[in-house]
Amino acid sequence: MNRFPDMILSIDGGATKTCALLFDDSSRKLLSVGLAGPSNFTAVPENIASENIRSTIKQIEDKIGIGISEEVKIIIGLAGIGDSTDATERGKNMLRDIFQRNDLRIENDGLVAYRMSNMFSDGVVFAPGTGSVGMFQKDGKIKRIGGWGWFAGDEGSASWIGREAIRTAERQMDGILEGKDFIDLVSRHFGEDFREVVGSLERDHNKRKVALLSPKVVEMAKKGQKYAKEIINNAGDYDSMIVNSMLKHFNECPEVSVLGGTMIAGPIIRNIISSRVRCKIRFFNGYHVAVGGIVLGLNEQGNPIDTEMRDSIIRDLDEIIKNFDPEIRVSSLGY
Repeated sequence: MNRFPDMILSIDGGATKTCALLFDDSSRKLLSVGLAGPSNFTAVPENIASENIRSTIKQIEDKIGIGISEEVKIIIGLAGIGDSTDATERGKNMLRDIFQRNDLRIENDGLVAYRMSNMFSDGVVFAPGTGSVGMFQKDGKIKRIGGWGWFAGDEGSASWIGREAIRTAERQMDGILEGKDFIDLVSRHFGEDFREVVGSLERDHNKRKVALLSPKVVEMAKKGQKYAKEIINNAGDYDSMIVNSMLKHFNECPEVSVLGGTMIAGPIIRNIISSRVRCKIRFFNGYHVAVGGIVLGLNEQGNPIDTEMRDSIIRDLDEIIKNFDPEIRVSSLGY
């Protein structure tokens, strides 16, 4: 049996992607990364969620050349955990079936995101990923805001940006707005006639597919397309508004972080948020969340890391992602 007493396997699972990291505490090095599609078991069938988690583990095992043993500490941040008693139990049962272990540390992905970005300090975190949710910690206690889901919430998120793109295309179709570039964008993205796309989405709210429109809207905005710029500006306005609402709980500036898939837009959205928030903000990409499991694991083992070490792990992760198999990267992250 292979022994891995100093290793941590951290898995972040959401509605668009699953990211797994294998970290060696003895060398303080990120050894391997796995990427796959969604593992939010409340958004996709459990067999799909399970398959994607298994895929990330298989990728890691193939890269390091040996199987992961029961000696590895496993920490999982999974969307859906904590949503309800039933959802939490279903998620935990799915994970125990995958790993055949009862010593897993299973958390909501929001907590893991907080630990990655603000570590154990009081502060504010807003995460506009596929959906959107905010968390702030004061006096060591964490409170969640937002996260209301597809129907009434998810403002500022990738799925919200995708929905706004579809709404813009509908208005172009009706002649309310000029042009047809959004009609063409949506049709190409879904691979069928625009009216068929809308009909399909009425029957099946494919949140992930809608969210994966977001990077394409960002590219249009960067090229100056006015409707795309308006969508991104509105997303930035909401992001800053929710951050400011959480900052009302603090007299002085605490740690403030904004993270998620929408942050790949770069300055075009980050500058909007920064200009409307009184405190300095750190920005992180969505796949960085998995580093939070490493932070939790090392702290639990009595070997905590500081922000400098955390940032070093993130840099290594960025480099691995940049050189990842393009097909897997695009299908998982959308870019």
